[in-house]
Amino acid sequence: MKYADITPTFGAELEQGTQLAEISDDEVIALKQLAAERGVVVARNQIMDVHAQVRFGRRLGPIMDSPKKIPDVPEGLILIQAGPKSKTVAGQKWHSDVSSEAIPPGLSMLRMEVVPTSGGDTLFADMYRAFELLSPAMQNFLKQLTARHDPKGHYLYLSGAKKLDELPSTNHPVVRTHPLTGRDALYVNSGFVGRINELSSLESKRLLEMLYDHIAYSVDIQCRVNWQPNTVVFWDNRVVQHHAAFDYYPEVRKGYRVTVVGEAPFLTA
Repeated sequence: MKYADITPTFGAELEQGTQLAEISDDEVIALKQLAAERGVVVARNQIMDVHAQVRFGRRLGPIMDSPKKIPDVPEGLILIQAGPKSKTVAGQKWHSDVSSEAIPPGLSMLRMEVVPTSGGDTLFADMYRAFELLSPAMQNFLKQLTARHDPKGHYLYLSGAKKLDELPSTNHPVVRTHPLTGRDALYVNSGFVGRINELSSLESKRLLEMLYDHIAYSVDIQCRVNWQPNTVVFWDNRVVQHHAAFDYYPEVRKGYRVTVVGEAPFLTA
């Protein structure tokens, strides 16, 4: 697939004129590989409605369903919306989508229908580079650790459960290997991680603070996507974190997300 780099090492924007609904099965495989390697893939000016989005999502793999149904919207889509009545929006901190799942998402696919006059960008961070920029000693230390991922507030809404304690926590390695690239990536995020299991509470807190600062302030591992109507963005949750900018109040931003099932995180020795 033809694309332009967003930064030299992170993100890709597909060639203008590429219509996702028309690409071949081989090109779908190439798209998944591109997302695995570059982390984020942007496709502009897509001719696609909610039904076509779900159909394309299923070409990427099994999709995660939500018991929270939306009228007139097919199963498999999550509404992403903020407007004049919104005080906050989901995703206002660095995170990987629903990492508290035993089998967390692989790809996410977000299609924006309504965008504000300005603002509303999504920021993305490269967890391959976040890991690689750490010292060898820190890398080796982190590879020995696991983290507890806990379901959080907006996921309670999506799940249909009554209380958060009805939803299980899950342990995942702090460093995971991507199954398509074989590269290792940092896999802790401030949206869902409760603690590092092998450390004391204080040690866990301090280590996570250091890692989250590393992610937030390492601007050279980040890229930023400006939304336009009918833009579709894919990101690989195995190796990417994202952060929604809520800087457009009281304007409206509305889109739909398909989340593709990944696999249980693992670290290759």
